[in-house]
Amino acid sequence: MAITVRALESTDGMKVLAIYAEAIKSTDATFETNVPTWREWDRAHLPAHRLIAVDADPKKVLGWSALSKFSERREYAGVVECHTFVRADARRKGVGTALLSGLIAATEAQGLWTLEANIFPENAPAVALHEKLGFRVVGRRERIGRHRGRWRDVLLLERRSPVIT
Repeated sequence: MAITVRALESTDGMKVLAIYAEAIKSTDATFETNVPTWREWDRAHLPAHRLIAVDADPKKVLGWSALSKFSERREYAGVVECHTFVRADARRKGVGTALLSGLIAATEAQGLWTLEANIFPENAPAVALHEKLGFRVVGRRERIGRHRGRWRDVLLLERRSPVIT
């Protein structure tokens, strides 16, 4: 599969939300239980570095990556939380690697020094993807939130840029 990563365009919004809806239906992708409106999604994610992956058909979105703010404090201006979601029929084909690699390159070019991800421990493919690209587990947040009626743990992963010093 030839994967192209490009900037998300406004016309991609409904496809991004469809991929997110698919992830929400699964049990181990996100705490979210309702698909946001495009306006809500847009507000929750930083405007820079919104990426999508496509294959030979540029209208078929295979996955997306975006960032959210870690903190309002200026001391943490180089720390962001990253989110990557891949369509079920496109998993294990390099889409997540392409998206996360693109996100890493874009954030380092901007001078961001830490990418953070919060992942359910049961989501082994997501943990493996992040570790493959230089993230490391820095902690486990036990019973951090309730998801579909039960307490869930979350692994905190981070990637410190070797380029930004």
